[in-house]
Amino acid sequence: MADEKRTRCINIDWLEVYVLESNERYPCNADYFRRQGYYVKEREYGTRVYKEMFTIVDADDNPLVEIRRNPASGSANFQGLVEQSSHIRLPNWVLYQGNPVEFLREFLLKNDYIFKRIYRIDICHDFEYFDSGDAPGKFVRRFLQGKFRKINQCELTAHGRDSWNGQQFNSLSWGSKSSMVSTKLYNKSLELKQAENDKPYIKTCWMLHGLIDNPCSMTKQDTNGNLYHPDIWRLEFSMKSDADGWIVIDMQNGKRVKKQAIPHRLEQFDAKDKLWKRFRDLTLHYFQFKLTEYIGAQNSLAEIALTSVDSQADRKLQRKDRCRDKVLYKWNDMSDFRQLSAAPAPSKPNTSDDTLRRRLIQYKISHPQERIRVACDEILKDIERVQSFRYVPMGDPKERMTLQIALQRRLGGDMRDILEIIAEVKALLEKDEIF
Repeated sequence: MADEKRTRCINIDWLEVYVLESNERYPCNADYFRRQGYYVKEREYGTRVYKEMFTIVDADDNPLVEIRRNPASGSANFQGLVEQSSHIRLPNWVLYQGNPVEFLREFLLKNDYIFKRIYRIDICHDFEYFDSGDAPGKFVRRFLQGKFRKINQCELTAHGRDSWNGQQFNSLSWGSKSSMVSTKLYNKSLELKQAENDKPYIKTCWMLHGLIDNPCSMTKQDTNGNLYHPDIWRLEFSMKSDADGWIVIDMQNGKRVKKQAIPHRLEQFDAKDKLWKRFRDLTLHYFQFKLTEYIGAQNSLAEIALTSVDSQADRKLQRKDRCRDKVLYKWNDMSDFRQLSAAPAPSKPNTSDDTLRRRLIQYKISHPQERIRVACDEILKDIERVQSFRYVPMGDPKERMTLQIALQRRLGGDMRDILEIIAEVKALLEKDEIF
């Protein structure tokens, strides 16, 4: 029986396929797509593998489909390719709206492409805490201290900072460049705080899933009503084309049981519930941990937590398969999946507004007069209102207005579930009661 219903922020973060152009449509170059009515932006140079690279964009110049074609036959990278070979990739922001797999399938069908295989697909889960209650940052530290041992994928890379206050790790990666599947656990909110990596569509997605309340400030309200900046972590699996036929691992009566091989096809990823199942399969194989236990020891949880690595150095490790599991996910829980029908377009933050905002905050804090501090608050609210437009999805005007009003209510202090606010706004708009 499920313990509770959890809102799962599960998404595809990379989708690239290998296809062949049909004889009837060949060559599917930039001029071909222009004749079909598409907006096309060409790059003056290609890649190591393909001579041509261009992007189909929408009317607002936002990327929709990236195409690489016309393989360089004289290149060493030509092996396995033919004249009609192409690689097609969906830009990152497209993957966070609607049904990206269905969008890609329709594009391939409309232009008579012959699908051959998935070249690369990344599945990611964003969260503040594991189902077990473990904070990811703390889990990473304890793993690097030797408290836990990982099953499979022995290649490990860690990234972080070594400061006067101690070491802080923000990323762990398992697997090599040649691995069929690679695994990465990292602090995604830390990455998005950097201006060059700002992705408003991801922040809006987080708000939709309750990970943050305010996408502008990336803050959340705790149970006591206090605002804080949550660390949102991401567990991500990257699968290459040779992942075809990977084995699904299922749970039966608390035991892991191998099932039949799952074909590496688009239909395995074309719905949120399917995506979560594939993520579960990958987690059970590539993100399993054991408690570090020793032969002859009592190995209580308290002992494991308190015993230092140095004091364990002269003790013999227990075999991994005989150690207890470190449980992080609860797969029997009911899962709630949410999806943006349309996503905010990629955009950069207004650096001048951000600079003004930071200076106003400092000025407000240091100023002795109440009226000046109140005036600063009003200006800060207006800056946030303007910034919030970046987090409103593109698409249908009514839907855009709905989310814009809902976001303004959220920024105004309405801390109800965002879906509840959206439903209320939609009802008022239908009655023409919002002016």
